Amino acid sequence: MSDVTNNVLERNVALELSDAVAITTEGVAIDYDNKSCGKILILIANSGEGPKKATIVKGNSLQGTEDLEVSVTNSKTVAIVIESGKFENVSGENKGKVVIKGEDAESLKVQVIELP
Repeated sequence: MSDVTNNVLERNVALELSDAVAITTEGVAIDYDNKSCGKILILIANSGEGPKKATIVKGNSLQGTEDLEVSVTNSKTVAIVIESGKFENVSGENKGKVVIKGEDAESLKVQVIELP
């Protein structure tokens, strides 16, 4: 599973975003440790043919009750802010991380922006 680099924005400072990371069927991990809800913006782009789905995997806390499927039209990018309580892992191998899995290994890519 690949880790995604969080792009950390500062007020009044332009930031060149790091390259997007392919969302594989095994998944990618986003660092959500000690971040408050609404402070991380997730961008998911689809370069494949036809719509594809990304699955934000439920976390392993009490609030982690179901996965969230996000549909992305081909050649488009969606943005989403999620609730950490539902999707962040609080223990285990992916502690402090949110996991997103792709429908295939090449169509979807993700970038993460930490907002000030």
